[in-house]
Amino acid sequence: MLKRKEEKLLAEWLTRKGRKPMIIRGARQTGKSTLVRMFARSSGRRLVEVNFEETPRFRAIFADRDVHAVVQSLEIELDTVISSRDCLLFLDEIQACPAAIALLRYFYEKMPELPVLAAGSLLEFALAEASFSMPVGRVEFMFLGPMGLGDFMAAGSAGQLAEFLRGFAFDREIPAVIHDKALQQLRAYLMVGGMPEAVNAFVESGSMVEADRIKQGIVQTFREDFNKYRGRQDVQNLHEVFDRLAGAVGKKIVYSTLLPGARSYKAENALRLFEQARLIYRAFHSSANGLPLKAEINRKKAKGILLDIGLYNAMSGLSLAALDRQPDIFLVNEGALAEQFVGQHLLHGAEAHLAPELYYWSREQRQSSAEVDYLLQHHNRILPVEVKAGQAGRLRSLHLFMEQKRLRQAVRFSLHPFRCDEVRSSLPGSAYRYQLFSLPLYLVEQLPRLPLFYDPDNG
Repeated sequence: MLKRKEEKLLAEWLTRKGRKPMIIRGARQTGKSTLVRMFARSSGRRLVEVNFEETPRFRAIFADRDVHAVVQSLEIELDTVISSRDCLLFLDEIQACPAAIALLRYFYEKMPELPVLAAGSLLEFALAEASFSMPVGRVEFMFLGPMGLGDFMAAGSAGQLAEFLRGFAFDREIPAVIHDKALQQLRAYLMVGGMPEAVNAFVESGSMVEADRIKQGIVQTFREDFNKYRGRQDVQNLHEVFDRLAGAVGKKIVYSTLLPGARSYKAENALRLFEQARLIYRAFHSSANGLPLKAEINRKKAKGILLDIGLYNAMSGLSLAALDRQPDIFLVNEGALAEQFVGQHLLHGAEAHLAPELYYWSREQRQSSAEVDYLLQHHNRILPVEVKAGQAGRLRSLHLFMEQKRLRQAVRFSLHPFRCDEVRSSLPGSAYRYQLFSLPLYLVEQLPRLPLFYDPDNG
């Protein structure tokens, strides 16, 4: 059985004083329903599950604003007793019943003792078109992405390695044998990805081909959803943009490339729908002169990050056989594979109640362009992150950014073992120094634990 770190967050939610109904938000096939069922078993709760897509008749029950009457109707319909002492009420595919979303506030106000979870795949569409007031302050959210590398390792045969990395102290070296094993697990993850069904297929069968079959099916599921967007966008445009989404990973998004020959607003509208479906995220450019990074973003400049690296492979037409034969898989598509891997983990590495967001910086000048792959807020300071697909790489853009913004700490992800150095800018005439953490790619989930060693007041 697959285990996920989000189960711990749900366990904390269940015992919290003043607990509110929780909505789990995420793309299709990220395992929202499975997560809730796993949590019900691990917490010893009897799950009372209502699926508004599979059983539309339940929608009429939730038209009543009296939550006690709603619960009584559910008890009669399901022939069960719903008790706050041992039950967990789960409202699945809640986007199909907007009235149930509005009703969550009354569960909080009138029946706070009953734990209520809700989930929806295309929830953002329902919220955008809602004719009701969202129960702000009376519900909480969890944003669920694909399984990360740590969960992938724990689900397979590398649980002890995952535990070692979770407890890794940044003042130590990683033994060579552990480093090599972690790179092997990283390579497997880059091919399989983190979609729970694909991971489960790989763990149970040991076959990447079987995992690939699952991923192709998931991609087809996203395609079948296009008809649900009808009226918002021309379906043919959606197909054309969808087929080019993988090409936006690690690159500045250009509308004329996504939808050649069409007005830019049509490509923008299609892209926004895929964002609402949480299939793709945009890392927006920030001038990064201070915090918050969001305050200085340029929405006309963005890079793409797909939901999952396994889906990226499927949508890019990358065959598993070709990837498996690739001696340096990290250089595939000019390093886009490594940037996608880091990007999706950074997006979902923050607290689960925070909506995923990420930024980058660039300077576009003739013969003098520069780019820093990602920017984070870390310990209330700006932390730039560079991703190097191979063993080494130049840091000219990072040197420029660090000196221009007068920052003292940066991170570089590569295949090297962990190390920390004070580096000097290689730019002509510069003597600027800063602290550089060189982290192996497989430590990306540990980045939030990175200590702030540098004292900028004395540096």
